[in-house]
Amino acid sequence: MRPFVALVIATLALSACADTTVYYAEGVDLPTRAADLAQCDAQALREYPVRAERRFTPRIYVPAQTTCDAEGTCTTKPGYFEGGEPYTVDANAEIRRTAARGCMGERGYARVGLPFCEPETRIRPSLVMAPLSEGTCLYRPAAGGQPMVVNPI
Repeated sequence: MRPFVALVIATLALSACADTTVYYAEGVDLPTRAADLAQCDAQALREYPVRAERRFTPRIYVPAQTTCDAEGTCTTKPGYFEGGEPYTVDANAEIRRTAARGCMGERGYARVGLPFCEPETRIRPSLVMAPLSEGTCLYRPAAGGQPMVVNPI
């Protein structure tokens, strides 16, 4: 990877919260990226299948409470436990995400954070990922397709 591109990737990865992180490889088209991602996700799922674990929310003890009215009659509500409800998590989810990212890295992709293009930004839409520059942004197609890595014109 050229030093300038590595610097831009590092800078873009640290950019603002409104950015979206995408897999990027200069010159690769979106259908190829989608196919590579699908293959990497499938491989990661084969290697680290869903492993459901049953867990429980924390139990909390609510102590007894005594309340008295104006006439001096007191009522005590006994203490009780709250929580302890079961829920299920996929114990392999994080390692599966890591494996998919590693697979994409082996295929030449880097995860970069890019801002969305401002609505008035003039661009030349392309399914091929543009070279990174200072103005590189993500164009969001109106039809809800994949965001495109573009440079303003």
